[in-house]
This record gives sequence, structure tokens and C-alpha cells, in this order.
Amino acid sequence: MKRISTVALAVALPLVVAGCTPTASEDPSVGGPESSAAPSASAMDQMLPPTTVTPADLEGTDVRVIRGTSLVLAVPDGTEADWTGTTADVAIAEFSPGGPSEGAVFRPGFIVRELGSTDATVTGPDGTTVAFTITVTEY
Repeated sequence: MKRISTVALAVALPLVVAGCTPTASEDPSVGGPESSAAPSASAMDQMLPPTTVTPADLEGTDVRVIRGTSLVLAVPDGTEADWTGTTADVAIAEFSPGGPSEGAVFRPGFIVRELGSTDATVTGPDGTTVAFTITVTEY
């Protein structure tokens, strides 16, 4: 009886394993619709860094920012939470305050949303306001 069980296992195991591997005509790198629940971002979207500038460099300029990225303000350490900002059209870009959050310190900046241009301002801890334009473009 033990010998019959061993023979049955020896015959069944390769059949079970063979059913789990792709055949020569199947391409294992191409899955069906069930293989991916959500579309992945393109490599270009994953590689784009934010646009980083100092507030002093913004005065009177038109800053071009690529949609899908952000505009980050390079402010002195320790003052991140002391900066405020506005935009004329929050549908195009919106100020994002900086400061500590969950053990990290974030720089203030602007989240860009849609293509277009909007007037923007940032105000530093000393009360100085800098006015500029944000233009959101495609890559």
C-alpha cells in the first residue's frame, strides 16, 4: 500500500506542477486583465523632481512647473512653518504650507493641478511678500 501511494504521488506531482507553469506558446510577461488592478505610472512621471526655488528668486518671475510635479520653496531651516502663500486660481495651483508632520519637516510650496497660469504670492516670517506667476505646462 505504501508503494502504491509513492507511485501515485510521483505521477501526480509533475502533472500538478506542469499545470502551474506557462507553456512555450504563452508569454509570462503579458498578463490578462486580471493581472493588474490599476494602471502604473509611466517611467517619466515617476522620475520628475519638483521645481525648487528660493523665495528671493521668485520676485516678478513666471515660474514654469510641469503638471504632476510641484513648486517647492527653499527656505531657511527652522522657518518652514512660518511661510504663507496664495494663488489667484486654486484650480491651477494651490499653496501647501510647510512645517513638521509625523516626524518629518516639509518645505512650503505649491501643488500644481491643471494647465494654465495663475498669479501667486509668498510671505516670509519677516512679513516680506513676493509676487510671481506660476505657469503649469505639460512635460
